[in-house]
This record gives sequence, structure tokens and C-alpha cells, in this order.
Amino acid sequence: MDGYWDVVMSSLQDIYNANEVIPFDDELQTKKLNFLNMSKDQLQLHLNTFQEHMENVNRVHRILDNVRSNLSLMLNQSREEKSEENTEDAEEGEGTRMALSQGKKAVGKVGRSYWTSEYNPNAPILVGSEVAYKPRRGSADGEWIQCEVLKVVADGTRFEVRDPEPDELGNSGKVYKCNWKELLLIPPGFPTKNYPPGTKVLARYPETTTFYPAIVIGTKRDGTCRLRFDGEEEVDKETEVTRRLVLPSPTASANLARK
Repeated sequence: MDGYWDVVMSSLQDIYNANEVIPFDDELQTKKLNFLNMSKDQLQLHLNTFQEHMENVNRVHRILDNVRSNLSLMLNQSREEKSEENTEDAEEGEGTRMALSQGKKAVGKVGRSYWTSEYNPNAPILVGSEVAYKPRRGSADGEWIQCEVLKVVADGTRFEVRDPEPDELGNSGKVYKCNWKELLLIPPGFPTKNYPPGTKVLARYPETTTFYPAIVIGTKRDGTCRLRFDGEEEVDKETEVTRRLVLPSPTASANLARK
């Protein structure tokens, strides 16, 4: 859910910036102009201004559509979590476990994690789950991006995921088809074990939706991780990242699952 909110805030900032560059309000002086008495150059100048204004407004409309989409996903996820909590409180024992199992089947197929670790709960990957995805092309080595699971296919080892970040034009994020080796589940809020200092991890860099390799320096009392990201320009810079956004490195501290 944090990823959706980050995108919403980023989109609202884009709208603010767009208004700073070209104000959305109509100019009263422009409405009073007599275009019949203008030269071709003057008319072309005003036409260019109107076109830029229209393009700016249309871009903001697309950004607002993306904001509404992410807010809707946040609200739906919150309702689902609340419904699950109510179900767990209402039933006990074996009957509860059977009901939960039936409920998961009703949602759709259940995906599985290829990379497992003692530092990340081995929970099922469902539609709506937040994951870190490693694109096959177009990204730097070691970079993963935060995505939302749209579909679980095959035997739970293939997925469709969507990047929550809109593109440069404000359109909805790109959808990727991937397998379980290209995903890391972001813990949905379960208690997680603290990393010992020196552990190699993948962590989401603050104010972005991209995960980069890092080294754990320490852990605060509230579970927040103190990290040193690879490739930081500032020598020995430490960065604090929420624990659930610090994932076991698939090449260092994770194990392989079996089909």
C-alpha cells in the first residue's frame, strides 16, 4: 500500500509543477483580444500558447486518472484486509483454517516465491500483492522495481505485474509478464526477523519505487534498517528504510524453493 501512496503523492506534485509552468486558469486579458486585427505571426504565437495550455491540461487529466486508480486500489486493499481480520476474529480452530483456505481459492490462483529466506515470511503471492520485480531489459544491473500483482497464472510460478509509476505522459504504468524467479514478495505487514549487520539486501531507496543493493549497518528499535547503498556518491552515507521494504538479496541471503 505504501507504493500506491508514494505514486499518488508524486502525481500530485507533478500536477503542482505543471500549474507552475503553465497556469491552468484562463487569462482574462486573452479573452479581450481582437484576433481579427492581428498579423499571422501574432496569431501563430497565440495559437502555440493555446496548444501548450491544452496539452498541459490534458496531461494533468491523465495524471488525475492515475491518482484515482491508485486510490481505488488502496481502498479495495484496505477493505479486503479488514474483511480478512473480521473473518479471523469470528471463527476459531480448524474451521477457521478451512474457511480461510476456501476464501483464498475464491480470490484466484495462489502464487509461490522462488526465493525464500528466514528474513522474509514465505507467504503466498496473491492478486494485489506488492512485489519487487527485476525487469529483463532496460534496467541497471541489480535494480528491481516495486510492482503490484495483477494475475497469477500456470501453477503459481508465472505472473502479470504492473509498475504503479505512470509514464512521462501520465498514462498508467507498464504491465510485465514474468516468472517466480524474477519476483521478491514485499511482506504485507507480518512480523519479520531483524537482519544482522553486514547482511547484503535489496532495499527501496527513499522517495522512489526502485530497489537497489545495500548493506545493513544496524537496526533501530522500531525495526527500521540503517543501510549503506551500493554506489552512493557520499562516502559512508547511511540511509534509513522501513523494514518491510528491505528484502533479502536473492544472491546472498535467500534460498531456492522447489516446485
